[in-house]
Amino acid sequence: MFRLAVEKDFDILRQIYSQTVKKLAPSLYSPSQVMAWSSFSDNISKFHDFIFHANTYLLIKNEQIIGFCGLRNDGHIASFYLHPDFTRQGYGTKLLLYVLEIGLKQGITRFYTEASFFSQPVFSRCGFKILALETVNYGDVSFKRYKMEKENNSTGKLSHE
Repeated sequence: MFRLAVEKDFDILRQIYSQTVKKLAPSLYSPSQVMAWSSFSDNISKFHDFIFHANTYLLIKNEQIIGFCGLRNDGHIASFYLHPDFTRQGYGTKLLLYVLEIGLKQGITRFYTEASFFSQPVFSRCGFKILALETVNYGDVSFKRYKMEKENNSTGKLSHE
């Protein structure tokens, strides 16, 4: 089941974000990168903007929020996080495809995102192409991530690769 995030979901989304980064990122990122990245959810104001300056859709299983994905009106996938207990089971792909379908219904023709090393495979499975590898900074810690995009095909349907 899917629905839009509302204010009462905020603390749960902060927990999912932090837990996901702390559990999944250590296999691909340094301890200082994990600490800087996971602490973003502690900045209440910025994290609130991160969630609510997009249409953030929730994936719910057994009445529990297990993931979220934010879509901005310009096609930017602003967030994409799945609780670590539910990764590698197809839920991430299901959530992302749902959000892309919503975007298509809204007339969005191009989707783009900045994907971490561990979210990039899901975006690739859903038809996103890597445009570039970029370096960004969180405080004094730098990260590499992928700039990716997806354009819908001429039929107005998503091509799923």
